[in-house]
Amino acid sequence: MSENKTALFSVRDLVVEYHSGQSIIHAVNGVSFSLGVGETLGLVGETGAGKTTIAKAALRILPDHSVERVGGEILFEGKNVLDMGDAELRDLRGKKISMIFQDPMTALNPVKTVISQIAEGYKIHHNCSKAEANQQAIKMLEMVGIGADRADEYPHQFSGGMKQRVVIALALACSPQLLIADEPTTALDVTIQAQVLDLIKGLRNELGTAMILITHDLGIVADVCDYVCVIYAGRIIESGTKEDIFDNPAHPYTKGLFAALPDLDKNVRRLSPIEGLPPDPSQVRDECDFYQRCPHRCDKCLAYDREMIELSPGHFSRCWRTEE
Repeated sequence: MSENKTALFSVRDLVVEYHSGQSIIHAVNGVSFSLGVGETLGLVGETGAGKTTIAKAALRILPDHSVERVGGEILFEGKNVLDMGDAELRDLRGKKISMIFQDPMTALNPVKTVISQIAEGYKIHHNCSKAEANQQAIKMLEMVGIGADRADEYPHQFSGGMKQRVVIALALACSPQLLIADEPTTALDVTIQAQVLDLIKGLRNELGTAMILITHDLGIVADVCDYVCVIYAGRIIESGTKEDIFDNPAHPYTKGLFAALPDLDKNVRRLSPIEGLPPDPSQVRDECDFYQRCPHRCDKCLAYDREMIELSPGHFSRCWRTEE
C-alpha cells in the first residue's frame, strides 16, 4: 500500500461505535491503511468484522440514529472526509468516491427506470442537460453489457446479475477516482460472478480507478487485489501484499481462513473450520481479540498490547508469536 504522503485515500486510527439499547458496540477499533492511484485493496473477514462499516464511514453514510461515535481520520486527496460540510460531501460522493452496494435489490429505486437513476447523478455532478446525461447513462450500460434497448426498463425487469451490472454502471458513471465494492458478487451464481469480476477488472484498468474490495472470498482477492487487510473484531490483524498474505500467512486467524478452504491436492474427509465465534463487540477486551478461538493461546496473549509487528517490508501481523 502507498505511503500516506502519496496516498489517494488514507484511513488513520478509525473508530466507529454504535449504541444498541444500553450497550455500546465497538464496530471498528483503530483501523489504519492507505491506497494509491490505481491500486486495489481487499478487506477480508467474516460477517460482522466491520468491513462494511469502514466503507460507509468513508462516504459518511453511517446511520445517524445508531452511531455513537466516529473518530480518527479519513483522508481523500489530503482532506479529512469527517470534517467536510454538506456541499463538499455532495461533490465527493458519486463523483470522486463511488460505492457498489452489497445488495443490488435494495440499491436501486424500484419506481425509476435504470437510465434515469444512472443519469441523475451524472447530471448533478456535471451540470449538463438531461439529454447529455441520458447519453452517458446509455454509454455506461453498454460498457457493462446491457443494450440501449433496455435502458427504459425498471429494476424488477432485470435478473440478479443484470441488476448488479446496473449498480456497477451507476457507480462508475462519473468515473470516480476511488471505487468501493462491497461484496459485489455475493448474491450471484459462479458464472455471473466471473463475468462481473472480469468487468470490474477491465473497467478498473481502463479508467485507472483505485478500488477497495470488501469480501470474504479469498479466491476473489487472489484474482483482483494487489494488497490485503484481514479484518477481525473491528481490527486489522494482518496486512500486506497479496503475495505476503497468500504465501506467508502469519496470524493464526489468517492461517485458519486458509485451512478452512478445500484443497484439490489433498484427500481429506472434512475441512478444518475455525472453532468458536467472534468476541462480543459490546465488551472491551484486554487480551488479544482472537484469544478465545486461537489454538496457540497462552498466558502471554492475555497481556498482549495488540501492536502490529512488521515481519517483512509492508507485511504486518497483530500477534506476538510472529516475532518468533
